[in-house]
Amino acid sequence: MNYYETLYIVHPALESGRLKDIILSIQDTMTKMNINIIGTNIWGKKKLAYLIDKQKYGTYVLVQFESDGTVNNKISVELEHNPNILSYLTSRIDEAELDKNVMSIDEQIGGSVPSDTQTESVTKESTKESTKESIEESTEESTEESTKESIEESTEESTEESTNEDSEENNGVN
Repeated sequence: MNYYETLYIVHPALESGRLKDIILSIQDTMTKMNINIIGTNIWGKKKLAYLIDKQKYGTYVLVQFESDGTVNNKISVELEHNPNILSYLTSRIDEAELDKNVMSIDEQIGGSVPSDTQTESVTKESTKESTKESIEESTEESTEESTKESIEESTEESTEESTNEDSEENNGVN
């Protein structure tokens, strides 16, 4: 058995109750096909990169499951014929990529924040801080380098000027 994940985008006009019904109907369809669903992760409503069926936004849902791969086409047909699904993508993943700490659908739709999301926000904040620090360091380094370069240039120019003056004096003396 292989592991797969399907990311599908649900129409943005659907409210949480109807969204839950669509997610559960897709899960029921998958279990009827002898697919072992490992987890469902609702990413929430996000802006699309481009319009899909004249929609700017969509609710992203990620389903990870275990299957032999022969029913993937049936899943695609089900998602394709569902008018509430804007787009979908199924891909094979490794066991290491499985998300083991998935909350229930009710908790995800209810608005509580999963622990992974909290971890991501802390990670994003620390990344922002480290990025700021590296920008400050690179700015300091570039300022130091430009200062050194300008000092070297002015030193070279003054050396050239003094050399030119010396040669002019020597030319006048001869």
